[in-house]
Amino acid sequence: MGKKKNSYSMILVIISILVVFVIIKYIAPYVFMIVLAKDHTMPTPSTLILWYMILAILGALVYVSTSDLKWAKFLSFILPAGDDKTKAILQKMIIVAFPVLVGWFVYSGTAPGTASPVELRIQHPTLLQEFEKLENPFAHVNEETKKRYIEEGKILYQQNCRPCHGSKADGNGPFANAFRLRPINFTDPGTIATVVESFAFWRIRDGGPGLPGASTPWDSAMPSWKDTLNDEQIWKIIMGEYVTAGVVARQREKIEH
Repeated sequence: MGKKKNSYSMILVIISILVVFVIIKYIAPYVFMIVLAKDHTMPTPSTLILWYMILAILGALVYVSTSDLKWAKFLSFILPAGDDKTKAILQKMIIVAFPVLVGWFVYSGTAPGTASPVELRIQHPTLLQEFEKLENPFAHVNEETKKRYIEEGKILYQQNCRPCHGSKADGNGPFANAFRLRPINFTDPGTIATVVESFAFWRIRDGGPGLPGASTPWDSAMPSWKDTLNDEQIWKIIMGEYVTAGVVARQREKIEH
C-alpha cells in the first residue's frame, strides 16, 4: 500500500497571509509614491492594515472551505506527522510561533512607550506679504454660480484632501493615523475659521515646503499642490471645504482712515 502524502495547505495559507502583510505594509507605500508621482512614500494607516489583514484571513478561510476535500486537507496538517519529518518541524514551529506572536501583540499594546516631547506648534504662521491682498475671484459671483463652484470644490476636496482631512473635514481621513501629528480638523472653530481665505489658498498652494524660514523646524506634512491643481481649482476647494466643515472664513478687517 502506497504511503499517504501529507497536505501543506495550512502552511500555504499562512504564507499567503504573510505575503499580503508585506505587500500592504512595505511595498504599497512605494507603489503609491510612484503612481501618484510624489517625492515621499504614502504609508498605509495601521487601521487600514488591520482591515486588510482581516479580509485576507477571511478570504483564505473561505477558499479552503469551498469543498470538503480542501477543508479536510487544510485541517489534516494538525494531525500527527508520523514519518514526515518536514511536517513535524513545521508543526513545532507553528506551536512555538503562535504564543510568541500573541504575546508580542499583547506586550506591544500594553507596554509603556516613549511619548514625544511637548512642543509648541504654531497653528497659523504669518501670512506672506504676496498673499495678503489676494482675494477669492469667485467671491462676488451670483448665487447660482457660487453654488455650482462650491459643489465642484466639494468634489475636488474629496478627490485630493479626503485621504488626510477626512470626508467630513474633521481630520479623520484614512491616512490620518500615519502622521505623528494628525491632519487639522477643519470643523474646529479654532482652525480655518480663524483665517482669511487667502491664507487657506497659500497653505494649499505651497504646503509645508512653502513655509517661511522663520520659526523652523516646521512640523507640517501638508504637500504642495501648485503643481497638481491650478489656482481656480484651489479656490473652489477652499469654498467647498468651508461648507463641508460648516464654518466660514474670517473676514478682513476694514481699516478706517
